[in-house]
Amino acid sequence: MKKTFIYILSVLMLGLISCDEDFNKDVAPPQTNEQEDAKNADFQVALGSGLSSPLILGQLEEDAMIEAVTVTTAPPMQDGATLSFDLQISKTEDFAQYLPLPSTAEGQTASVSVADLDNVIKELFGKAPNANSFFIRTYVYIHIGTSAVRSNTANIVGPAVVTPVALNIESAYYLIGNMNEWNPDALVPFSHSGSSVYEDPNFSVILEVAANTYFKIAPQSAKDLHESGGDFWSISYGTAVDGDSSLEGTIVTENAGAIQIEQAGYVRISLNMEEYTYKIEPMEANPLLYIPGNHQGWDPASAPTLYTANMDMVYDGFVFLDGEYKFTSAPNWDNTNYGEGGDGRLSTDGSAGNLNAAAGFYYLKADLNTLAYEQTLTNWGIIGDATPGGWDSDTPMTYNRENNTWTVTTALEGGKEFKFRANNSWDINMGGTTDKLDLNGGNIRVETSGNYTIVLRLSNALNGNTFTLSR
Repeated sequence: MKKTFIYILSVLMLGLISCDEDFNKDVAPPQTNEQEDAKNADFQVALGSGLSSPLILGQLEEDAMIEAVTVTTAPPMQDGATLSFDLQISKTEDFAQYLPLPSTAEGQTASVSVADLDNVIKELFGKAPNANSFFIRTYVYIHIGTSAVRSNTANIVGPAVVTPVALNIESAYYLIGNMNEWNPDALVPFSHSGSSVYEDPNFSVILEVAANTYFKIAPQSAKDLHESGGDFWSISYGTAVDGDSSLEGTIVTENAGAIQIEQAGYVRISLNMEEYTYKIEPMEANPLLYIPGNHQGWDPASAPTLYTANMDMVYDGFVFLDGEYKFTSAPNWDNTNYGEGGDGRLSTDGSAGNLNAAAGFYYLKADLNTLAYEQTLTNWGIIGDATPGGWDSDTPMTYNRENNTWTVTTALEGGKEFKFRANNSWDINMGGTTDKLDLNGGNIRVETSGNYTIVLRLSNALNGNTFTLSR
């Protein structure tokens, strides 16, 4: 692409004298030469050899240099003149949004390091290892001595296609250890926000453990390998020292030892899979809130529960209700129990009246900080371009009280997606994977077209909200 820019190097001396009287009024102005026309220079700039074809940064050394843009045609320049470059990149050719790209000038070529390009690509597009298409805008500087002039127009070239260095973050992680008798068929899933794992690499799980519990971490690839008949233990993560009881540390993937939790009780185990670190936090509070009532015979020990994912005393979950019920802080009547306080509030007075709900399947939320609570009757369905109704209309599911599930049999289209939602509204919706559904979780992909039976099981996040998809 040809661009013209003007370079003028000159020194102007201007004397300004301010007086009350004009002493030069009768003196003719000095003779001057006419100003020379500004010199124009036509440059042709192209993508450099490093970006002329799709590039995968993970295949290069971090300190390698990549030719980004090259001046292919330039006018004659004064002896001793050199060029430098100001590079910017954008997703779009109009450069409505852009980022600077550090570069090094080498004659008539601007080069960037793999590390710098990787950082800018991830900042612009995110950390997912996708092939990203972008444009480069180039301003050229001419340097003569200590002076420099920038072109008043810019070259825009592209698109270039670059895949950033891939972070080794899998879609899901699981616990295996004492808590499930080291059984690969009974893995405990970590929770995740449902967003891209490259934007949110944090996973966590809250569970009750016995004293001297040992565990390792299994990535999704280990689970997939086991389900296909392979060696589950060929992929497992842990610590460099077997039996390490540190409450935080580094995760290793080779010759990994088990991590030890010495004290019994509830713990939160958190992973940062961008940094490959873990943290174990012992918790004093019970993450569960029990719901005894008419729906199950008023037995706190066998009551369904709500769960506080962040241990912030805000509990939620799904339960079938049928008439009066209460909340209790323990699986007995000996601790705090919560009844009707009026105006959407709970009372901690043990003699307070019972809460009440017509028979149905509810989403419950209780904030014990403010004693506010909500009960929302729900009827579930599926929606998405994989379903008969597309993203415009729900396909309803049927509730089975006996096994506490929602079921539908319907045709699904392969290569497309769906989600679960309640009451034909996005206020309450579930997405994620068969092992772990979350409120507002990601879309669920259907690989192959066919007639499917979908079974949805909702309880609380500690036990796991799950579904099955079978043909």
